[in-house]
Amino acid sequence: MPTLGQGKLGKHVKSMIFSLSGQGKTFGAGSWPRPNFMDFDGGIGTLTNPDFVAKYGRRPDIMYDHFFERNKNSRGVPTTANAFDDSCRYFDACMKAQVTDWTSYDGTKMKVGRDLFDTWVVDTGTSLSAAAITKAIILLGGSFEGVKSSTQSSALAHGLVFPKIQDYGSERSLVEQFIAMLYSTDKNFLFLCHEKEITDKQGDPIMRVPLLTGKGVEAISALFDEVWNLQAKREGPGYVRKLQTRPDGIRSAKSRAGYPDGMLYEYEVIAKEHEKLLNLQKEQGK
Repeated sequence: MPTLGQGKLGKHVKSMIFSLSGQGKTFGAGSWPRPNFMDFDGGIGTLTNPDFVAKYGRRPDIMYDHFFERNKNSRGVPTTANAFDDSCRYFDACMKAQVTDWTSYDGTKMKVGRDLFDTWVVDTGTSLSAAAITKAIILLGGSFEGVKSSTQSSALAHGLVFPKIQDYGSERSLVEQFIAMLYSTDKNFLFLCHEKEITDKQGDPIMRVPLLTGKGVEAISALFDEVWNLQAKREGPGYVRKLQTRPDGIRSAKSRAGYPDGMLYEYEVIAKEHEKLLNLQKEQGK
């Protein structure tokens, strides 16, 4: 599968970043220039905690909206699928040339437009995939020709959402289209994901990969030239967050451009490495 970057380094950084929960994916993304968060996890509050403010200050230039399924039955099963579509509408509004008004999930009025931000952040792709599969389940549970799925009707009856194979195919297609949409913009793009540990029969870890559904682990990761694993380690009174950009036999990291292994997860550091790679690319006549 060809990557969306097609191997040539551009002006902006576009990367998938995955880690265990609590390692600082959102925290580090908040250091990027004028970030615009598509918050599917509800973790945007990280950017107001004392540690973040002490390091980066209060960032009035951060844009965000939160996307979640608004309608669920008493068993917690979504009865409508709005989260994925709401995020697409937010994208459309944010990419308009003229500044327009947007009403966020909590009723807050905000201004959006393509010149008001520099960095897209999907937080997280794991929860985006969940929103996409909810949309697929409800769509395919209707009068969709040829590939009708009974997942939604069964879930509403029993409270157990057990997706069928056609649901996964539709979900992956939706996520791939969503990524292509953001990737094509003239912005930095961070696609944050949770991490999944795969073990052998003895329970020993054999692989750590982005937490996505089904074949999405390979298919979605393959769209990115840069897939970095984030690890936070305590040093002194605080934490140091570093990015693994090379595979080690366990973690599925990669860097086609050649970002250094172990670089700090801070925009200023990554931007300097990006500039070095751009200069090298020019020297090599690419």
